[in-house]
Amino acid sequence: MSAAEAAHRPAKSGRAVALWLAFLLIIAAGIGLAWIGAGSLRPEVTASGLQIRTIKSGKGDPITPPDAALLDYILTADDGTVIDSSESHGGAQPFAMDQVFPGFAEAMKRMQEGGEYRFSMPQRLAFGESPPPPGFPKDSALNFEVRVRKVVRGGAAMMQQMQRQQQQQQQQQQQQAPQQQQAPQQ
Repeated sequence: MSAAEAAHRPAKSGRAVALWLAFLLIIAAGIGLAWIGAGSLRPEVTASGLQIRTIKSGKGDPITPPDAALLDYILTADDGTVIDSSESHGGAQPFAMDQVFPGFAEAMKRMQEGGEYRFSMPQRLAFGESPPPPGFPKDSALNFEVRVRKVVRGGAAMMQQMQRQQQQQQQQQQQQAPQQQQAPQQ
């Protein structure tokens, strides 16, 4: 090997190292930009284990415990099986925080009128330590897609009053049914 060849060798390996470093730097920058760009796709995870992601921001103040909200929703299991939906009940349904799973109420506190949300909760945020009711896969999270059609400020009290009236009507009908059966027939 000549002296000229030996003198050029370190320069070649130095260029190779610089090229590899530049290549790695470009890859790291790409990963960093992808991570930042995917921020809106990552759910926020709360201390309770609720994972919520805003698909479309709504307007106005978030839903509060005294409020009621008219929601379109789809509830699915981890495998995508639809367990329940507002459509199966005739369309958007009214909800108040004191009438839903604790995890669902926690998610409602982050929702605004006109917004669209996806959230997932472990079954303990819905059923506590009790086993899930029939129709719920035993080990699946509860995955919701929700659109908030309308928020009625102070509407929870109205919903409670309506429910009390419905219960009273049902009780009256149940009391009247035995009386009608016992009435003498002519």
